[in-house]
Order: sequence, then structure tokens, then C-alpha cells
Amino acid sequence: MSPCPQLARPLVHLVNPLWDATGGADWRTIETWRVLAARADAHVWSEYEPHDVFTSVCPVRRIRPWRLAFPRGGTIVFVGTYFRVGHWIRAARPQRTLIVYNTDQPERLEKNVRRIACAGPRPEIVYTSHALRRLHGGTGPVLESPIDVRRFRPVTVARPRRPFTVGRLSRDIRSKHHEDDPRLWRALAEAGCAVRILGGTCLAAELGNVPGIELLPAGAEDPAMFLRTLDCFVYRTSERWFEAYGRVVMEAMATGLPIVASRRGGYADQLRHGVDALLFDATDEAIRLVVGLREDALGARRVGANARAAAVALNRTWLPMRTYKLLACGAPSTSAVASIARQAA
Repeated sequence: MSPCPQLARPLVHLVNPLWDATGGADWRTIETWRVLAARADAHVWSEYEPHDVFTSVCPVRRIRPWRLAFPRGGTIVFVGTYFRVGHWIRAARPQRTLIVYNTDQPERLEKNVRRIACAGPRPEIVYTSHALRRLHGGTGPVLESPIDVRRFRPVTVARPRRPFTVGRLSRDIRSKHHEDDPRLWRALAEAGCAVRILGGTCLAAELGNVPGIELLPAGAEDPAMFLRTLDCFVYRTSERWFEAYGRVVMEAMATGLPIVASRRGGYADQLRHGVDALLFDATDEAIRLVVGLREDALGARRVGANARAAAVALNRTWLPMRTYKLLACGAPSTSAVASIARQAA
């Protein structure tokens, strides 16, 4: 039975700047639209100039209040809190408004909540992970960030002979990298591993001349193709930045890579130590775990296969149903909104 059978094609508006081609919230917006589009009248909106990579895969509508072009009625979902909510919200008259809280920015969240509440009911808060909800002390539902497991998939051809290759990807900013990461990568390179970091030029002053370490700008390679050049994915962020979800970890899991990750982060909610990932607290422990995977090829393949299975189960079974139920149910259908508009006219 449909989770909300009383609605035919509920109307849902997703709002995000879509300005960063490597941004997690940006891609979350696109993938959420993909999930909803099959069963809802879903639209993506941006108040800014969206990046070409997004307009090439999704019909993005521009918010231009002076032209009366902005989301109206239905459910409006603000994907993220790092951008301002425009005054157009006062005229949008949605039935529901939700904020997907996916970065640890409580001041920004409260500012946007106040702006929306001035125009109507207080918005519902949806957390991207249980860890972020605990950190914030909230009570709202948790909805993870969906990924495309068809795009992020394991290597299907024989790998060329090469050193055991470890790496990661992220935005190319220092807060996405732990303070002790230079020591981690140097140690792994000295142990004979090849290191590839997409979004790692911010580490050039510390690692730029180290043999065996390749630092690439964010966006230099397609993320799915880049992940298929690795044998192991290692991830943690700065102590000053709490990674609320870390969808790149799920993308690496979907690619069938064994994950070695810090226990500190929202992604850890999805990981089972010793089954589909290996979790660590300190740098020396991370080094030992990565070298252990290199020496145990069968164990590495087992962890990677389990990671792929977990990512597929989450993104093909649980998340589509949960996303539709949480974001679309309760939203009026497009025809209902049109009828209300005609009556008002």
C-alpha cells in the first residue's frame, strides 16, 4: 500500500543554491529530486546561478521574486542551512516547510527557522544523521542523503598491476582534512602505498613533494571514476568540522571499497566495524588498519563487498520509501494547488 494513498502526484519544491559542483548538499538536492520525480510533482529551485553540471541533469528553476517566479504551495524543502531564505517565502504559502539540517551550523539554522516562521508555520527540521540530531539535541526525523548506486559501482574489469592505492575525495578545503592527515598519508606512502587525494591541493604545502602522493583539485576527475582507481577509502575531517553525514563515504561503499574511517562523523551510523568498514580513533590505528587490508586481499574484498551490499540496500530499498513518505506525504497534489489558486482568484 502506498504510504500516502490519498494524494495524486504531491507537489514538492526542493531549494538549494546548486553553486558547488562538488558540494554534498547540492548533489543531495539532485538525487532527492530523482527519488521523488517518479511519484511526485517535484521541482528544483535555486536563488543563485546554478552550476552547469546540475542544469545538465535536472531542470533547475531560478527564483526571481520580481518576476513572481518562486515556489508556491505544496511542500518546500530547503536542502541545507548555509544559504539565506529569501523574503519570497512570505508569498509562497506552502502547506508545509522543511529544512534538511545537514551541517553543524545551529546559528544558521535558527536564523532560517525565524525567517520561515515569520511567513507561516514553524518549519519541520529533518536531520541528516542520528549523530547530528544528538549533537543538536533535536527530536526531528532522520533522513540520510541518497546516492546513485548505479553511477557509483565497483570495477568490472581486471585492475592493472599497481601498488595498493589508498585515497579519498572531498571539497578542496582544509577543514575537510584532519590536522594529522599529512602524517597519515606520509606514513602510508612510506609503507609502499600509492596515495591519491581528490580535493587535496590544500595539503600541497605539507605533502606536495612527497613521492607516491598525488594531490588533485576537486573536480579534476569524475568522482565515480576516481573511486574506481582506489583499493581503499580513508576518511576523516578536521577536529573543528563535524562531518554530519559524509555522502562521499557512502559513494565509496557503493563502489565496493573497504572503508577505513574515523569514528567521529555522522557516516559512522551507517558503518559496522569489522563487517563493512574499519573504524579508528587515532592516526597510528588508521595506518595499521590500512596496511592490514593491503596484506589481506581476501579480507579487503570481503569488507568491500559488504560495503557495496549495505549501500545498495540503503539507497534502493529504505531511502526511496522514506524520502517519499517524509517529504511528499502531507503535500497537496498539483491539481489541488491549482484549484485553490483558481478559487482565490
